Amino acid sequence: MKLLKRYATIAFVLFDIYLFTGGTGVNGRIYNLVSKPIIEALLRLAEAVGGVNAIGWAIIILTAIIRLILLPIMVSQSKNTTISQLKMQKLRPEFEKVQAAVKSAKSQAEQQAASMASMSLYRENNVSMTGGISWLTMAIQMPIFSGLYLAIAHANGLKTATFFGFELSSPQLVFSIMVLAVYLLQSYLTQLHVPAAQKKQTGALMWLMPVVIAGFTIVSSGALALYFLVGGFFVVIQALITHMIYQKLKAQVDRDFVIQKTADDLLNNAATMGQQAQAKTEEKRVRPEDLRPRDVTEEGSKTGRNAGKQRRS
Repeated sequence: MKLLKRYATIAFVLFDIYLFTGGTGVNGRIYNLVSKPIIEALLRLAEAVGGVNAIGWAIIILTAIIRLILLPIMVSQSKNTTISQLKMQKLRPEFEKVQAAVKSAKSQAEQQAASMASMSLYRENNVSMTGGISWLTMAIQMPIFSGLYLAIAHANGLKTATFFGFELSSPQLVFSIMVLAVYLLQSYLTQLHVPAAQKKQTGALMWLMPVVIAGFTIVSSGALALYFLVGGFFVVIQALITHMIYQKLKAQVDRDFVIQKTADDLLNNAATMGQQAQAKTEEKRVRPEDLRPRDVTEEGSKTGRNAGKQRRS
């Protein structure tokens, strides 16, 4: 299963590279291969809905459908990330020991040994160094969200479309304020179970992202604001689901996660390996006297003199 996931990840990443290196805008590969089918679906939805608000409802419905399809994947991603964070909390004292060893290292060899122990702490205890992020999940989502974004940005009919009196082709402050509120709620829910020490590191970024997203919608269009607004509702749903299962995940980690190798074990192993490597280097090191050419004549004359002495005796 792991091997299949690895091959699938490689395939999707290569496909993403192919898409995103094929140009941007309406002449790019991602627009032609992903956005055009989405635009066709968007226009058909608008025809089916009908009325002056048809384009706006079509954007909401299509975005919601795509988000619903991807929601299980995103919830699974959030679950894995939460489990990884809980494991990291249990390993924090061990990482602090390793960090102290790195700071107190008196030589480059000791520093390298401590750094190796830090890497091994992840591997030996089966903790993801990427925080539980799945590259396969990201590789699947990126072309879909990017294609949907380009489709909404360039779809025919947006220049004259309105949604309850708001022009979708121009920025709408009301939509942007709603986007800000939704993503601020998502940031609040996401940080409910984040440890205080980690909040100091990531808290500012979590509160800044909603402002950045809302600011982008102010300078883009009402259509894209609708897209981000619907997406924000689903991100909030994802955060709520993670919040509801948090205690269950915590109990699972408390029950199943056992530290296999401590920082002391790994630091001792790294130090021993470093000493062994240094000893082998010392053995292989060539002494200066071994590099001097030998005087064959002198050796021969000494041998001859010794032989003569032996014959005389």
